[in-house]
Amino acid sequence: MTNGYNRGMNVTKKQRVIDFIPCMASAAVSAVCLLIYFFAFGHGFDLNVIKGIMVPVAAAVVPVVNLIFRIRIPFAFNIAVAAFAVCGLDFASLLNFYHYVPYYDKFLHTAFGIAGAFGVMIVLLYGKGETMRPWCFFLVVMLCVLGLAACWEIFEYIVHAATGADMQHWTPDMSAVGDLTVKEFFEDYNPLWDTIWDVIVAMFGVLIYYFIIFMDKVFGYKICRGIYRQVNTGRKSASEEEEPTHRDGPPAE
Repeated sequence: MTNGYNRGMNVTKKQRVIDFIPCMASAAVSAVCLLIYFFAFGHGFDLNVIKGIMVPVAAAVVPVVNLIFRIRIPFAFNIAVAAFAVCGLDFASLLNFYHYVPYYDKFLHTAFGIAGAFGVMIVLLYGKGETMRPWCFFLVVMLCVLGLAACWEIFEYIVHAATGADMQHWTPDMSAVGDLTVKEFFEDYNPLWDTIWDVIVAMFGVLIYYFIIFMDKVFGYKICRGIYRQVNTGRKSASEEEEPTHRDGPPAE
Protein backbone atom coordinates (compact mmCIF):
# COMPACT_ATOMS: atom_id res chain seq x y z
CA MET A 1 0.00 0.00 0.00
CA THR A 2 2.90 2.29 0.79
CA ASN A 3 4.41 1.62 -2.62
CA GLY A 4 1.10 2.49 -4.27
CA TYR A 5 0.93 5.73 -2.30
CA ASN A 6 4.49 6.62 -3.30
CA ARG A 7 3.75 5.89 -6.95
CA GLY A 8 0.72 8.19 -6.71
CA MET A 9 2.84 10.94 -5.18
CA ASN A 10 5.48 10.53 -7.92
CA VAL A 11 2.83 10.73 -10.64
CA THR A 12 1.45 13.90 -9.02
CA LYS A 13 4.90 15.51 -8.84
CA LYS A 14 5.62 14.52 -12.42
CA GLN A 15 2.35 16.05 -13.56
CA ARG A 16 3.14 19.27 -11.70
CA VAL A 17 6.46 19.51 -13.53
CA ILE A 18 4.76 18.83 -16.88
CA ASP A 19 2.31 21.64 -16.10
CA PHE A 20 5.18 24.15 -16.18
CA ILE A 21 6.51 23.06 -19.60
CA PRO A 22 4.38 25.59 -21.56
CA CYS A 23 5.58 28.31 -19.17
CA MET A 24 9.23 27.35 -19.70
CA ALA A 25 8.74 27.18 -23.47
CA SER A 26 7.16 30.64 -23.49
CA ALA A 27 10.07 31.98 -21.42
CA ALA A 28 12.50 30.66 -24.06
CA VAL A 29 10.50 32.28 -26.88
CA SER A 30 10.37 35.55 -24.95
CA ALA A 31 14.14 35.50 -24.45
CA VAL A 32 14.69 35.11 -28.20
CA CYS A 33 12.18 37.87 -29.01
CA LEU A 34 13.82 40.20 -26.50
CA LEU A 35 17.24 39.59 -28.06
CA ILE A 36 15.81 40.41 -31.50
CA TYR A 37 14.13 43.51 -30.07
CA PHE A 38 17.35 44.78 -28.48
CA PHE A 39 20.02 43.81 -31.00
CA ALA A 40 18.25 43.45 -34.37
CA PHE A 41 15.74 46.28 -33.99
CA GLY A 42 18.01 48.45 -31.81
CA HIS A 43 15.41 49.35 -29.19
CA GLY A 44 16.08 50.08 -25.54
CA PHE A 45 14.15 49.24 -22.39
CA ASP A 46 10.52 50.35 -22.75
CA LEU A 47 6.93 49.21 -22.23
CA ASN A 48 7.26 46.48 -24.87
CA VAL A 49 10.13 44.90 -22.92
CA ILE A 50 7.91 44.73 -19.85
CA LYS A 51 5.27 42.98 -21.97
CA GLY A 52 7.86 40.42 -23.07
CA ILE A 53 8.91 39.80 -19.48
CA MET A 54 5.27 39.27 -18.50
CA VAL A 55 4.80 36.40 -21.00
CA PRO A 56 6.14 33.56 -18.79
CA VAL A 57 4.33 35.14 -15.82
CA ALA A 58 1.02 34.91 -17.69
CA ALA A 59 1.86 31.38 -18.84
CA ALA A 60 2.53 30.36 -15.23
CA VAL A 61 -1.01 31.23 -14.09
CA VAL A 62 -2.59 27.86 -14.92
CA PRO A 63 0.12 25.62 -13.38
CA VAL A 64 0.30 27.84 -10.28
CA VAL A 65 -3.48 27.67 -9.84
CA ASN A 66 -3.29 23.87 -10.25
CA LEU A 67 -0.53 23.74 -7.63
CA ILE A 68 -2.16 26.01 -5.06
CA PHE A 69 -5.71 24.67 -5.28
CA ARG A 70 -4.71 21.08 -6.18
CA ILE A 71 -7.04 20.98 -9.15
CA ARG A 72 -6.60 19.80 -12.75
CA ILE A 73 -7.18 22.51 -15.34
CA PRO A 74 -6.89 20.68 -18.70
CA PHE A 75 -3.35 20.71 -20.08
CA ALA A 76 -4.61 21.79 -23.52
CA PHE A 77 -5.95 25.01 -21.96
CA ASN A 78 -2.57 25.48 -20.26
CA ILE A 79 -0.89 25.33 -23.68
CA ALA A 80 -3.50 27.70 -25.15
CA VAL A 81 -2.84 30.32 -22.45
CA ALA A 82 0.93 30.15 -23.01
CA ALA A 83 0.54 30.33 -26.80
CA PHE A 84 -1.83 33.28 -26.53
CA ALA A 85 0.61 35.12 -24.26
CA VAL A 86 3.42 34.59 -26.78
CA CYS A 87 1.30 35.71 -29.74
CA GLY A 88 -0.29 38.62 -27.90
CA LEU A 89 2.84 40.03 -26.24
CA ASP A 90 6.02 38.69 -27.84
CA PHE A 91 4.93 38.59 -31.47
CA ALA A 92 2.54 41.54 -31.34
CA SER A 93 4.68 44.00 -29.35
CA LEU A 94 8.33 42.91 -29.55
CA LEU A 95 8.28 41.71 -33.16
CA ASN A 96 5.61 44.27 -34.17
CA PHE A 97 3.25 41.83 -35.85
CA TYR A 98 0.59 44.51 -35.46
CA HIS A 99 2.37 46.43 -38.21
CA TYR A 100 3.45 43.58 -40.47
CA VAL A 101 0.43 41.24 -40.29
CA PRO A 102 -2.91 42.69 -41.48
CA TYR A 103 -5.70 42.51 -38.86
CA TYR A 104 -3.40 40.71 -36.42
CA ASP A 105 -5.07 42.54 -33.53
CA LYS A 106 -8.49 41.29 -34.57
CA PHE A 107 -7.15 37.75 -34.96
CA LEU A 108 -5.89 37.89 -31.35
CA HIS A 109 -9.20 39.14 -29.99
CA THR A 110 -11.06 36.41 -31.89
CA ALA A 111 -8.69 33.81 -30.45
CA PHE A 112 -9.30 35.36 -27.02
CA GLY A 113 -13.04 34.82 -27.53
CA ILE A 114 -12.49 31.13 -28.29
CA ALA A 115 -9.97 30.46 -25.51
CA GLY A 116 -11.91 32.62 -23.06
CA ALA A 117 -15.09 30.66 -23.74
CA PHE A 118 -13.33 27.37 -22.97
CA GLY A 119 -11.84 28.97 -19.85
CA VAL A 120 -15.26 30.07 -18.62
CA MET A 121 -16.60 26.60 -19.42
CA ILE A 122 -13.90 25.03 -17.22
CA VAL A 123 -14.68 27.42 -14.36
CA LEU A 124 -18.40 26.68 -14.63
CA LEU A 125 -17.74 22.93 -14.58
CA TYR A 126 -15.71 23.35 -11.38
CA GLY A 127 -18.80 25.07 -9.97
CA LYS A 128 -20.99 22.14 -11.11
CA GLY A 129 -22.21 24.07 -14.10
CA GLU A 130 -23.20 20.80 -15.76
CA THR A 131 -26.38 21.00 -13.67
CA MET A 132 -27.40 24.27 -15.38
CA ARG A 133 -29.87 24.41 -18.25
CA PRO A 134 -28.01 24.45 -21.60
CA TRP A 135 -29.26 27.88 -22.70
CA CYS A 136 -28.25 29.37 -19.35
CA PHE A 137 -24.81 27.71 -19.41
CA PHE A 138 -23.92 29.02 -22.86
CA LEU A 139 -25.42 32.44 -22.19
CA VAL A 140 -23.21 32.78 -19.11
CA VAL A 141 -20.20 31.81 -21.25
CA MET A 142 -21.00 34.58 -23.74
CA LEU A 143 -21.62 37.24 -21.09
CA CYS A 144 -18.45 36.34 -19.17
CA VAL A 145 -16.27 36.55 -22.26
CA LEU A 146 -17.78 39.88 -23.27
CA GLY A 147 -17.17 41.11 -19.71
CA LEU A 148 -13.54 40.01 -19.88
CA ALA A 149 -13.15 41.71 -23.27
CA ALA A 150 -14.54 44.93 -21.79
CA CYS A 151 -12.15 44.64 -18.83
CA TRP A 152 -9.25 44.38 -21.27
CA GLU A 153 -10.38 47.57 -23.02
CA ILE A 154 -10.51 49.31 -19.63
CA PHE A 155 -6.95 48.09 -18.97
CA GLU A 156 -5.82 49.49 -22.33
CA TYR A 157 -7.40 52.84 -21.46
CA ILE A 158 -5.63 52.92 -18.07
CA VAL A 159 -2.28 52.14 -19.72
CA HIS A 160 -2.94 54.88 -22.29
CA ALA A 161 -3.76 57.39 -19.55
CA ALA A 162 -0.76 56.41 -17.42
CA THR A 163 1.96 56.01 -20.07
CA GLY A 164 0.66 57.64 -23.24
CA ALA A 165 0.95 54.35 -25.13
CA ASP A 166 -1.66 54.36 -27.88
CA MET A 167 -2.97 50.84 -27.19
CA GLN A 168 -6.47 51.70 -28.41
CA HIS A 169 -5.26 53.46 -31.55
CA TRP A 170 -6.91 56.76 -30.75
CA THR A 171 -4.09 58.81 -32.28
CA PRO A 172 -4.78 59.31 -36.00
CA ASP A 173 -2.17 58.56 -38.65
CA MET A 174 -1.33 62.11 -39.70
CA SER A 175 0.78 60.86 -42.61
CA ALA A 176 -2.44 59.65 -44.24
CA VAL A 177 -4.22 62.98 -43.88
CA GLY A 178 -2.70 64.58 -47.00
CA ASP A 179 -4.80 67.48 -48.25
CA LEU A 180 -8.02 66.40 -46.54
CA THR A 181 -10.10 69.09 -44.94
CA VAL A 182 -11.01 68.79 -41.26
CA LYS A 183 -14.56 67.75 -42.20
CA GLU A 184 -13.33 65.10 -44.66
CA PHE A 185 -10.88 63.74 -42.11
CA PHE A 186 -13.47 63.28 -39.35
CA GLU A 187 -15.91 61.58 -41.73
CA ASP A 188 -13.67 58.50 -41.71
CA TYR A 189 -11.91 58.89 -38.33
CA ASN A 190 -13.56 57.20 -35.33
CA PRO A 191 -11.42 56.71 -32.19
CA LEU A 192 -13.88 54.09 -30.89
CA TRP A 193 -13.49 51.85 -33.95
CA ASP A 194 -10.68 49.74 -32.49
CA THR A 195 -12.30 49.37 -29.05
CA ILE A 196 -15.73 48.36 -30.33
CA TRP A 197 -14.43 45.94 -32.95
CA ASP A 198 -12.17 44.25 -30.37
CA VAL A 199 -15.30 43.39 -28.39
CA ILE A 200 -17.25 42.38 -31.51
CA VAL A 201 -14.60 39.90 -32.73
CA ALA A 202 -14.33 38.48 -29.20
CA MET A 203 -18.06 37.77 -29.46
CA PHE A 204 -17.41 36.17 -32.85
CA GLY A 205 -14.84 33.97 -31.10
CA VAL A 206 -17.54 32.77 -28.71
CA LEU A 207 -19.74 31.92 -31.70
CA ILE A 208 -16.86 29.83 -33.06
CA TYR A 209 -16.71 28.11 -29.65
CA TYR A 210 -20.45 27.36 -29.96
CA PHE A 211 -19.80 25.80 -33.36
CA ILE A 212 -16.95 23.70 -31.96
CA ILE A 213 -19.19 22.44 -29.15
CA PHE A 214 -21.99 21.67 -31.63
CA MET A 215 -19.64 19.69 -33.87
CA ASP A 216 -18.24 17.96 -30.80
CA LYS A 217 -21.81 16.95 -29.90
CA VAL A 218 -22.31 15.56 -33.41
CA PHE A 219 -19.19 13.39 -33.04
CA GLY A 220 -19.97 12.14 -29.55
CA TYR A 221 -18.66 14.82 -27.18
CA LYS A 222 -15.02 13.72 -27.49
CA ILE A 223 -13.63 17.15 -26.56
CA CYS A 224 -16.18 17.84 -23.84
CA ARG A 225 -15.79 14.42 -22.27
CA GLY A 226 -12.01 14.89 -22.09
CA ILE A 227 -12.37 18.31 -20.46
CA TYR A 228 -15.02 17.10 -18.05
CA ARG A 229 -12.99 14.08 -16.95
CA GLN A 230 -9.92 16.21 -16.21
CA VAL A 231 -12.03 18.76 -14.34
CA ASN A 232 -13.81 16.04 -12.39
CA THR A 233 -10.45 14.49 -11.47
CA GLY A 234 -9.37 17.89 -10.18
CA ARG A 235 -12.53 18.28 -8.16
CA LYS A 236 -11.99 14.91 -6.52
CA SER A 237 -8.36 15.79 -5.78
CA ALA A 238 -9.45 19.04 -4.13
CA SER A 239 -12.14 17.34 -2.08
CA GLU A 240 -12.53 13.63 -1.42
CA GLU A 241 -16.11 14.26 -0.41
CA GLU A 242 -17.13 15.57 -3.84
CA GLU A 243 -20.43 13.99 -4.85
CA PRO A 244 -20.31 12.08 -8.14
CA THR A 245 -22.14 13.49 -11.14
CA HIS A 246 -23.30 11.69 -14.24
CA ARG A 247 -22.89 14.20 -17.02
CA ASP A 248 -19.87 14.15 -19.30
CA GLY A 249 -19.60 17.77 -20.32
CA PRO A 250 -21.53 20.99 -20.56
CA PRO A 251 -25.32 20.74 -20.51
CA ALA A 252 -26.85 19.41 -23.70
CA GLU A 253 -30.41 18.91 -24.66
